[in-house]
Amino acid sequence: RHRSSLPPGRPMSEPAEIRTRLDTLADGRRVAHVTIHNPARANSLNSALMDRFVARLGELATDESLHALVLTGAGERAFVGGADIGEMAGLDVEGARRFITRVHRCCEAVHRFPTPVIARINGVALGAGLELAAACDLRVVAAGVRLGMPEVHLGIPSVVEAALMPHLMGWGRAREILLLGETFDADQALQWGLVE
Repeated sequence: RHRSSLPPGRPMSEPAEIRTRLDTLADGRRVAHVTIHNPARANSLNSALMDRFVARLGELATDESLHALVLTGAGERAFVGGADIGEMAGLDVEGARRFITRVHRCCEAVHRFPTPVIARINGVALGAGLELAAACDLRVVAAGVRLGMPEVHLGIPSVVEAALMPHLMGWGRAREILLLGETFDADQALQWGLVE
């Protein structure tokens, strides 16, 4: 009998991956559902997962039968809880540059996708997760969800796709979110125009 090394009652974590489902609607239109699956780490983005994400969106971008793409995170806890802080902690300057470039490539793959991309924000969207959502054409958020750019509290500036924020909600609100690092709820995000 195989014995798990995990404490009793603690489930084994599944590998981080990008999951895809293709649906054909009654009128024949096709929709791709892309799920960032890393629930044990709040769907945080590590380098390997980001590379897989960019590759998968690149494959889907060639499918001319698609009419839309829905992007979400696994489970109800997180859309994307941010970049993998554990990986970032061990990076030197060059490694940090490569990591930041990967985050940018994820957002760029979404922003340049040939059909509308809808962020289905089912749980927290923080840091790189909020930037990824901002790159989408539409953002739909579940009630009670928290969003924000809290990495400034760790001394990490929002240097990737933060430039997308002002055109969604104005310069003043964007500066407040980026400089203060406070989280906000779905109702506030709707009032500010960040989500639809």
